[in-house]
Amino acid sequence: MQCKRLRTLAREWFLKVREDALAPARMMEFIHRHVRQCSTCQADPDLPQEIEKIREFIRAPEVIPSIQEISEDLEEEKVLL
Repeated sequence: MQCKRLRTLAREWFLKVREDALAPARMMEFIHRHVRQCSTCQADPDLPQEIEKIREFIRAPEVIPSIQEISEDLEEEKVLL
């Protein structure tokens, strides 16, 4: 990433994502908005790969329910029926 401004902004936005003050999708929107307006970013040939790495890094982890949670949900459904 050649643009110092984007590096600074991405760091700030990432900290807000970690604090749950900013949604990851919104951060990516901000990044794309900056890139559209920045000649340095537009000239950076490696930026698309770096943006994809950022997207993968900030993606919310998939929450897989435990067996206990699934069995509890099934028990609740039986009670409701």
